[in-house]
Amino acid sequence: MKRVFVVDDEEEILEILTINLKAEGYDVKDFPSGNKLINYLLNSPEKPHLIILDIMMEGINGYDTCRKIRSDSRFQHIPVIFLSAKSSEDSKILGLEYGGDDYITKPFSIKELLLRVNAVLKRTEPPSEKPNTSYHYGKLSLTKETHQAVLSNEPLSLTKTEFSLLILFMENPSRYFSREEILRFVWPDDSEISERSVDVHIRRLRAKLKDHKDLIRTYSGVGYGFFPKN
Repeated sequence: MKRVFVVDDEEEILEILTINLKAEGYDVKDFPSGNKLINYLLNSPEKPHLIILDIMMEGINGYDTCRKIRSDSRFQHIPVIFLSAKSSEDSKILGLEYGGDDYITKPFSIKELLLRVNAVLKRTEPPSEKPNTSYHYGKLSLTKETHQAVLSNEPLSLTKTEFSLLILFMENPSRYFSREEILRFVWPDDSEISERSVDVHIRRLRAKLKDHKDLIRTYSGVGYGFFPKN
């Protein structure tokens, strides 16, 4: 059973989410604040498969809560869906920059939320047992089935979305992909993700590649490609 943690300082929202997620077969635990969530993560062996996180909360807001999650190697791979009344594209992009995997605006339909939850869980679930597929280019290597990437003998701390991007690029070296093609690969079940979201995730991935960020090249006005050095 997939476990979902829900964080919101509005009791009514917590109740609605909990009831409907449980009705879909999820194991749900709710938290009234970001601090409560962080304390639970730090002190409990129980970890979620997904976190739904409100942004505008008293105390520590959703952005900073997500940043704390992403800064801890024990939790940084847990996908996060932001939930917010802020509906502007800039707010959505900011959520992605803080490490979110998706962004849902309030008011929301339960049907849409459940579809988005299912889509995020589907694209981040561990693959079925089969021989490992590995790719190696210079100091960068990736093992697809174990979700491990290593650069200069150091493991890369990538989110599920960043890892999916790296798979796409390393499986198809020396080829450019349009933003639309990248959207279809990384977010096949989500029509709400914009092309600007691709730019945000590429920027985050490049930052983690550090001195090797030029492996991912920009083709002006078109998209991105992975070009390993000879």
